[in-house]
Order: sequence, then C-alpha cells, then structure tokens
Amino acid sequence: MRNRRNLAVSAVCLAMTMSACSSSQEEGPGPQPSADHNVAEDEISAPDAVSSVSGIGWEWRPGEGERVTAVHPGPVGAVIELADGLVGLRGDTGDELWRYRVPDTEGFSASFSPSGTNVLVTATDEPSALLDTATGASLAEDVEGGGGARLLDEGRLLHQRGEATETLLEVSDLETGETLWSQGTPQTCSDGGPTRQISTSHHSDAIVLLLHCSEDTSEGALRTPAPDTVNALVALDPVEGRELWRVESEDTDGLGMAQARMFQDGLVAEFPGEEGWLIIDPTDGTTIAESPKPVLSIHEDGYLAGPDPFAEDPTHELRTFDGEVTATVTVPDGRLPADTPESAVGLPEHLLGIDMERGTPEDAIDVLLTPWVDEGSGEVIDATTTETASNLDPGRLLPVAGAVLVYVPVERSAGIDTVEHVVALQ
Repeated sequence: MRNRRNLAVSAVCLAMTMSACSSSQEEGPGPQPSADHNVAEDEISAPDAVSSVSGIGWEWRPGEGERVTAVHPGPVGAVIELADGLVGLRGDTGDELWRYRVPDTEGFSASFSPSGTNVLVTATDEPSALLDTATGASLAEDVEGGGGARLLDEGRLLHQRGEATETLLEVSDLETGETLWSQGTPQTCSDGGPTRQISTSHHSDAIVLLLHCSEDTSEGALRTPAPDTVNALVALDPVEGRELWRVESEDTDGLGMAQARMFQDGLVAEFPGEEGWLIIDPTDGTTIAESPKPVLSIHEDGYLAGPDPFAEDPTHELRTFDGEVTATVTVPDGRLPADTPESAVGLPEHLLGIDMERGTPEDAIDVLLTPWVDEGSGEVIDATTTETASNLDPGRLLPVAGAVLVYVPVERSAGIDTVEHVVALQ
C-alpha cells in the first residue's frame, strides 16, 4: 500500500486536440505573417466563480507537438502558454476559444497585464503583438521594443536594464515605442549605500521594487545577510516614475531574505526581524492588515492564511482585514501543511490542498477537500499523475473563472519539461 506524502513547497522560490469552440471562430488578421491566429468571433461572457467543487468538470491535454510551459488565469477562464504560442480556454466548459501560435520560432514569451485582460507576445526576430485574453483579438500589431518588456497596461511597457545591483527602469509607449520616463540612477534605501534589487512587481497603479541594502549585496547575501541589513519596498508611479511611497525595515541580526508578492487585490510582504506578514495597498502604501500567518490569497473582504511551517499552530484560517477569524480548519492527519499560494485555495465551503502519493510507475497528484465546518474530515479527488513528481513543487492549484485548475508544473530538475494534463475541478 502506498503511503500518502505531504506537499513540501519552498516558500521563497518560488489532450485533446483543438476542441470545438463555444463561439464560432474565424481566421484573425495575424499580426505576424507566420502566425497561426484564430480568434473568437463574439464577445465572451465570464463564467461565475466557483464556491465549491466536488469532482472533475473537464480535462485538457496539449495536441501533438505542443509543449505547454505555463497556465495563466484569464478573464473568462485560462490561457495556456505553449513554447510557441497561447491557447485560450473557457473556464466552465474547457472549450477552446482562441489560439495564437508562431510555429518554428524561438524565444517565445508572454507578458500579462496586472488585470490579466491583455497579453504581450514576443518571439525572436518577430515583431511583438498585444492580444485580448478573452477573445484572442489583436489590440496592437508590430509593437516596437516588446522583447524582454513587461506589460503595464494596454498602452505601456516596462523595461528593466542592467544587473541586479545597478537596475534602471524605463517605461515606453506601446504604440510608438517612445520613452515616457527612465531612471538616471538606481533606486536605493533612504540611507543610500550598496543596493541589490530582489524583485520587481507591478500593479495597475504602482511599480513596486523590493530592495536589499547592505555592504554585501551578493546573491548569496540575500539568504544569509549581514547584520544591520535594510530591506525596503519602494513604489513608483507607472505614469511618471516618481516615488509614491516606501516601507523600510532593518534586519539587525541578519535573519534572512525579505519577500514580497503582488496579488490582484494587494501586496504581501515579509520582513526578517518583524513579526507577521503585511498586506499593503500598492496604490498608497497603507497597511491593510497584519497577518500572524503566511498569506496565501487575498479576497475583497479578507484573506486566506496558512500555517507557518515552523510554528506549532497547524490551522488554515479565513480572516477579515480587521483580524477576525471567520473560519478555521486543520487538515487531516497524515498531511503536514506547508502551503504556498500555488498549493492551497480557500473556497467558501472548503479548503483545497495538493497531496502527492508516490507510486510505480507514476506518482499521483491528488486534491484534498477539507470542509470548514467539519473538523478533521476530508475528501480526496484523484486529479492527475506524473512520471516522477517534484518534492518541492509536485502540483499546482489555480482558481479561474468557472473552475479551479489542477496541473503538474514544469520542473526540469524532476525531468518535467511540459504540462501534460490540466484538470478542472467544479
């Protein structure tokens, strides 16, 4: 009998052939002569979000010769990223709505706007194009300077120049390629000194930089920093580049690496040396809430908090921004929680988590449903399998309009170089 193993996810590092479309499609005016571009003819209404799931609603597999590198949420479902293009799926049915591929290309990449409604696609030796993620329609063609840029919104691109210790940002107009603003010197902490940029995240109203300021700014020093290191969040106005706000914290004992993650409805930050996790409004820098546990997702009225793997309290909690705990659950014995935003989803009726079961010749990736109101019970949905699951990242959960998706992500260290199966829970 196989023993069920728990998901152990690092908190730092983070088919079918084409199915019939629910709306008629036509060959779109491809922004590149070599592009295979089908678009949805009609406007697509967004499916309702699911409040609970009980089993598998639909499944999707790539066609012959297609290699899937990532899965993204979209306004009406999911956007599947291929090595050479994108496929848009409706979330409640799994129907293919649109398709954009550039066969025989190299260096394909996709950058999604913060809202997920637009995507910038680029490929080596090809002009970039802006697509609507609901219908696949072209919004802009022959975009200049799109390679390596991030999409701020449907009109602007964010470029990052230089190394992590000398990073300069530039924003350009998507249509004309004109530089709207650029930095002359890198951002640093208030007291200046050597600085390393840990991460850059963006929201529709702010570009947020996470900075590490210390005499030692090597990559190794991020995990084992020197005493008196300062970590800073610095937000810039996407329109003008001016500083909007900053939050700084001193790591006097060199306890570890600061972290920041942008969600749809807020920014979550953890500073070594300070208790808890901050939920910050990215537009003005105000603290929305202070969570005593890791924040796994943010909703309109509150957030899902998961157990700290180093603490004794094993519960997941739904919390309001005022700190009120509205629901708690402890997952059944045999599954030690170590969740990240990719491995736990809190729905109104129950908590969803990933479980991995080792086996021969395949490893099972299951989803554990634990009701908020019935402590200690749980139901297992057999979702998918993989030849050899990664101990660090065996499976992902992705809420989209109309479903919660389950899949095994690309993890080359485990020999997984493509997403072979996407399962929709409904």
